[in-house]
Amino acid sequence: MDILILGNGFDLVHGLKTKYSDFLKYYKEKYTTTIGVGVDKSDNFLSNNVWAKHFLNKTPYGDKWIDLEKEIYRVIVKLSKLPYFKNKNSYENYKKIAFLAAKDDTDFNFDNFEYFRECPTLIARECYNVSIKDFIEFLYNQLQEFTKEFKKYLIEETKKLQNPSKYVLRLNSDCISLLNFNYTDTCEQLYKINFNYCSCGIKTKAVYVHGKINNDDNCNLVLGTHSFNNEQIPIEFNIFKKHHQRHRYGTIEQYQELLNELKYPKKIYTSTFHIVGHSLDETDHNILKHILLAKERSIINIYYHDEEALARMQSNIDLIIGEEEVMAKVRFIPQHDPKRGILIPKENIS
Repeated sequence: MDILILGNGFDLVHGLKTKYSDFLKYYKEKYTTTIGVGVDKSDNFLSNNVWAKHFLNKTPYGDKWIDLEKEIYRVIVKLSKLPYFKNKNSYENYKKIAFLAAKDDTDFNFDNFEYFRECPTLIARECYNVSIKDFIEFLYNQLQEFTKEFKKYLIEETKKLQNPSKYVLRLNSDCISLLNFNYTDTCEQLYKINFNYCSCGIKTKAVYVHGKINNDDNCNLVLGTHSFNNEQIPIEFNIFKKHHQRHRYGTIEQYQELLNELKYPKKIYTSTFHIVGHSLDETDHNILKHILLAKERSIINIYYHDEEALARMQSNIDLIIGEEEVMAKVRFIPQHDPKRGILIPKENIS
């Protein structure tokens, strides 16, 4: 069975502007034109969302979604080091948390924060009394609003897909499962692969490990940070971890089914993993480690688009599965190579 593992680079090579910076630039241009003196800001995303303002204030911001994820993590670490989170029994836990967080060199933008109120007799802002739970819930709800805006953006962006594709997607067989770290169904739209059927009788599936965009009002997309490792971060912040969100939104279950199929197959077969457009960065290490080591007999093809990406992927895959497994299983292949690649330009096919 072939397992196709996709990251954001797969969308990028098909012409979609799905970088973290693309999204921020789009909304900065969209909403800043409506900001002015006397203008109603009640429906303005950038005026009302503390995360959006914070990300835009970080200059220069990175191109990759891992840059956003790392920034979420940095803010959480900063907040968690405040004395009010360390001494939970203190009355001070219930007042001025946000104000002190803003002062404590977090760079976090708390303008229009619902727990602030202006005090006309004081220069400094004061803060309504608020519990840790309510404060963290507010921050998470704001991140959810940010994610909903991203979903709307992706829905519009995917309408620009050039169909048919200028590439041929070359795989070994019709027995293919998909592990998609993107929110988009670019592969299914352009290449019409049936991920629920194969001629050999093996059960295949399409797994969207971080959720999939749709036109529903609900937003179940996973957007957060990696596990906290050995950091002493209060458990109330766990809601920001992608690991917890996958369980919260039910995106982990199909992944678990695919993992079990690989570990305990009804038929004996060699699995070939095809990793396309995924940087193999740290926020997805746990899931990648589980899936890539699920079968002893397997081949791992990692496709790269330039030498810089190759060097980064070589370092990252060593961290995920170890050098011995890399030596035994991994092959690095230029993704557009006519003989060995996976996305072959149609003009290169004779």
